Amino acid sequence: MTFSILFAVILGYLNLSMIWPLNIANNFKIILSVILLAAVCKDFILRLLFGGAVFTPDVPRWLMIIVSVLYAFVIISLFVLLIKDFILLACKLLKIKFNADLASRLAILISLCLSCYGVWEAVRVPAVKHHEVYIENLSPEFDNFKIAMLVDIHSSSLNRREFVQSIVDKTNALEPDLILLPGDFVDGTVEQRLHDLEPLKNLRAKFGVLGTSGNHEYYSGYDRWFVELEKFGIDLLENESVIINLNNAKLIIAGVPDVQGANPGFGFTTPFPAPDLNKALADIKLDNVPVILMEHRPGNARHNAKFGVALQVSGHTHGGQLPILSQIIKNFNNGYVRGWYDVEAEAEKHIMKLYVSPGTSQWGGFPVRVLDPSEISLFTLKAKAKGNQGE
Repeated sequence: MTFSILFAVILGYLNLSMIWPLNIANNFKIILSVILLAAVCKDFILRLLFGGAVFTPDVPRWLMIIVSVLYAFVIISLFVLLIKDFILLACKLLKIKFNADLASRLAILISLCLSCYGVWEAVRVPAVKHHEVYIENLSPEFDNFKIAMLVDIHSSSLNRREFVQSIVDKTNALEPDLILLPGDFVDGTVEQRLHDLEPLKNLRAKFGVLGTSGNHEYYSGYDRWFVELEKFGIDLLENESVIINLNNAKLIIAGVPDVQGANPGFGFTTPFPAPDLNKALADIKLDNVPVILMEHRPGNARHNAKFGVALQVSGHTHGGQLPILSQIIKNFNNGYVRGWYDVEAEAEKHIMKLYVSPGTSQWGGFPVRVLDPSEISLFTLKAKAKGNQGE
């Protein structure tokens, strides 16, 4: 209900500020208003016409891209119009003439260009982003150890088998020692998306492929996806840890499930285990052995730092997607939205490194990225500090 009221207000504002000032026939204004209404109601209309679940209507990819551009236009034009109207107000106060029709046309053009660019950025195969990271107490045996991370793949009607296969091919070409996948693999049931996500079984790394759940796994049927992902050769660490042994040197990789599992909703009722790092590390009692933690959301970073974790890798935020929107998303994730952070443990001297990936792809509900490219993350671990200890 709250979102319905919010979008009604947004639609009203877009019509008053962008559509009605245009110097065109009223019939055309009505048509544009209807298009905006359809864009806002895209999920309902697509499910009505094609079927599918809330986060994954069964829509041809080309149509999903077109609809996504229209939806992105609604969101982006809101911010563009706010800037336009601020300028209009300033002009009125300064008694400067202002052409409302021209301003609306420019707002439409700018918003449409940004929307097309943003959706293209969201659906393209991501580039590889290289990171060098110093790990405290890392054995020299692990110097230059390479870890690839894929997060927020969101296999869906937008991100189909060919897209997932391209990500797998790019990742394998890096020849990583280890691959981590901290959640949000899929949007859709096993029946809908198994074929699209299947290329993940071709991921190859010397020390294996490890993962954890994201919030979207619970919307999509977590129990069944857990089984299928394990069949793909992905060892899911849900409040668990494994030890990587390399020439008698050790490195601990831990994983905790997404908190969504312990908060039923969005189509599932069974409460699943909450993230419990204490449990994940309970059977691991190795002094001076660094711990790398996978947790889908970055918000618990300060809590996790208290356990002596050296590096936490997360996703979930999608990097904020838009410059203004990123500040809002940041507030929902305890200040973390994208990139490197030094996280100080409460009442302790330990500093944990946190990396929040912008994601390897984008979910179909709002597939747009402006100045926020996705990435395949490749971490090269360093046993010795090298000036910039982040990347």
